[in-house]
Amino acid sequence: MKYDKLQEFDQLMNKFMDDGIAAGLNILVMTPTEKWFKCYGNRQVIPSVEATTMDTIWDLASISKVLSTTTCILKLIEEGLLTLDTKVKSVLPLLEDEDVTIRQLISHSSGFPADVDGYKAMTKAEMIEKIWAMKKVPEFIGRVNYSDVNFLLLGLVIEALKGSLPGYAKEVMFEPLHMVDTCYTPCECLKPRCAAYEDLPARGGVIRGTVHDGKGHKFEGIAGHAGVFSTIEDISHYVEMLLNDGVYHGKRFFSEETMNMLRTCNTVGMNESRSVGWILSDHNYPIGDYCSDHTLYHTGFSGPSLLIDLDKKFACVILCNRVHPTRDNKKILTARKDIHNAVYQVL
Repeated sequence: MKYDKLQEFDQLMNKFMDDGIAAGLNILVMTPTEKWFKCYGNRQVIPSVEATTMDTIWDLASISKVLSTTTCILKLIEEGLLTLDTKVKSVLPLLEDEDVTIRQLISHSSGFPADVDGYKAMTKAEMIEKIWAMKKVPEFIGRVNYSDVNFLLLGLVIEALKGSLPGYAKEVMFEPLHMVDTCYTPCECLKPRCAAYEDLPARGGVIRGTVHDGKGHKFEGIAGHAGVFSTIEDISHYVEMLLNDGVYHGKRFFSEETMNMLRTCNTVGMNESRSVGWILSDHNYPIGDYCSDHTLYHTGFSGPSLLIDLDKKFACVILCNRVHPTRDNKKILTARKDIHNAVYQVL
């Protein structure tokens, strides 16, 4: 990496923070052999101010879909318990739809609606009953329609096969990659390090140390679409593995075949480019102008984003709390492309 360009990038990030893109932020820029970390701003501003630190624990929101749920599904495929073309009903017999596959769920091409209508008035059990009866929307069939329903189902698939989503994620991912602070439902000892999120009086005020996502909250913090908490250091271990072609500290984590799956588009001819879980080099998203044809990208509602360029061997990770104290702050949504363009200059 060009360290003079890193200094320029740091100045740009300071400017964005002065403009208020988030209350606080951790950023990681890395290659297979180099890592540059920086923290900015505050992990909490109300009811008291706390500065962001390198060990701040962030709610990853929908980054959970790719970091944990997708990884678990890929591991189940490696174990021979699933294929991408497995019918979901063969694992979840209560699901009424007989045709939807794992591939369609994980690439958001199932045809299912984006959300569970009316979930705020439901219990977890009522939500699951509605998911079992979910019908495809005709205009979404054969298209990518980003949907939490898809990953709620994938989370239930993992539970059906392994008994516990957090338990399986810890076994096959968090522990092998030394992600010591990565978890669902942080314990009380970790909560003081957690960033603060939205101020929601209906949930007792500022959300901190419990999942921000509403459906995730109904699922008691454990769901396929949201719920993972992590640090910038822990995320760097996962990214390091991907940038080293599936190998972490000399041990193969993902097979070569799995790495090829990550590079392969499952939605050719559709309105968006998706591999397994990830957005794949789709310029409808703010990935910037310099990414390669095999760049993985995802964001979360609370502000985080991951960009991993598998060809140029380069990554940018942003963890932040843009919804603290209110979700009205949308500045980072328009800043991401500029950030990504600038960070590529570091190469």
